[in-house]
Amino acid sequence: MIEVKLDLYELMITSQNGLMRVYESMRLGHDWGHGFKGSLNEKIAKSISGSQAELSVAKYLQIEHTYHVNHGNNADLIFHDTHLQIRSQLPKKNNSLIIRPQGSKPGEIYILVIDKAPIFEIHGFVNSTYVLGSEKYLTDFNIANRPKCHAIPINLLTPIDLLKNGAWN
Repeated sequence: MIEVKLDLYELMITSQNGLMRVYESMRLGHDWGHGFKGSLNEKIAKSISGSQAELSVAKYLQIEHTYHVNHGNNADLIFHDTHLQIRSQLPKKNNSLIIRPQGSKPGEIYILVIDKAPIFEIHGFVNSTYVLGSEKYLTDFNIANRPKCHAIPINLLTPIDLLKNGAWN
């Protein structure tokens, strides 16, 4: 696990980006988050966390971070022509890397970041091809009306430094 600390400016600009994501989705009438029924404040918090997690990974990999809004399921970041999807979560008892079959593409790298702002823990990654089209780690977390997703345990993730230093793939 790698820790990345964002400074106050980075926290501010990613917060603004997270806000813009929510309000632009509302303005355009886009549905939000695979049936997610949370409040506006929950959507804002999750969007800010996601933007901050993306910047944390970009900072660690020493690549450009673009402050994108409404780009659908396109890659969050690109590292040496590899498409990266960043998944952020607040700390909980059993964090896992979530990959949703609908909208996910084979061959993309999914990275789990735990948000302990201003510290962000990069726990590792998995290639989506490993689980997509299979029953591996498929769950709905016993939540009615939520589509099933793959929830890969943290201990099965590949360390992010293997991606950074080119030892993976």
